[in-house]
Amino acid sequence: MKNYFFGIDGGGTRSRIAIINRAGETLAHCEAGSTNIYSVPEATVFENLAALLNSALQQAGIERGALAGGCIGSAGLSRQSELTLFHGWFDMLLGADVPVKLCTDGEILLCGGLDGHEGYCLIAGTGSLALARSRDGTLTRAGGFGYLLGDEGAAAWIGKSAIARSLRSEEQRDLPTSMTAALLSACKLSNSSDLIRYVHHDANKADIAALAPLVTAAARNGDALALDILQSSAAELALLVRSLIARTPHITNRTLVLAGGVMEHDEIVREHLTTLLAAECPDITPITPRRTALAGACLLAMSTTTRQG
Repeated sequence: MKNYFFGIDGGGTRSRIAIINRAGETLAHCEAGSTNIYSVPEATVFENLAALLNSALQQAGIERGALAGGCIGSAGLSRQSELTLFHGWFDMLLGADVPVKLCTDGEILLCGGLDGHEGYCLIAGTGSLALARSRDGTLTRAGGFGYLLGDEGAAAWIGKSAIARSLRSEEQRDLPTSMTAALLSACKLSNSSDLIRYVHHDANKADIAALAPLVTAAARNGDALALDILQSSAAELALLVRSLIARTPHITNRTLVLAGGVMEHDEIVREHLTTLLAAECPDITPITPRRTALAGACLLAMSTTTRQG
């Protein structure tokens, strides 16, 4: 009898796999390279998937034929072309009779964070995204439009706001701030005017997001502009949650997982957000993640009975 399942948390740099039995006990846990086709060539993704499975099966001491199903969650894994490609790979690796659920990294984070299949998740890391999942697997999302069009309240948004509003502050068009020197130092620049070229031509999303901790540090020291940016961040994140709640009255589990670097490391944003949610969405219960995204992939693998795509 096929008694084992695998879950994969696919990453742009490293990917993780776990094999569990029907009791939910972890028998293997391994890592390999990227499984994101937008980070490395497709041939490399296939090689990394094969390496992940082989290493985990060897560690668990089981054969491929003992696998009852699996799940992989990875950024962008939602388009039909990607579903077809990955299903083809898993057919080659495991055979077409082993169902493998393909989903986004947000869905496995939600299920792992809730340790269940239904509820809400707000992710605020470099970017931002809110997800709702009903018990039948229907997903509803808010945000996630990327750095240029959205990602409100996340680290890149905070960093970009700090630069833009510091420049405005110099012209007395915004709150006073002492952040400018710290921003220039972090960006290795000499003059505030250099920030304009830096943002438009030199910096990427990760560079801008890396400035968010400077804003938090300034706010902790009483900087009025920094504090206002972080409070605005919380307000934007609350809007994402309110959007989901308004569109998913059928979801009975009103638990909200708060995940991502901003939620983990910025107590000002998190505390202001929870205050706003308590006033605006009193039936919602925010929590820190109960389990990992990898655990969420394993949870979804156990419930997989039919293939997608």
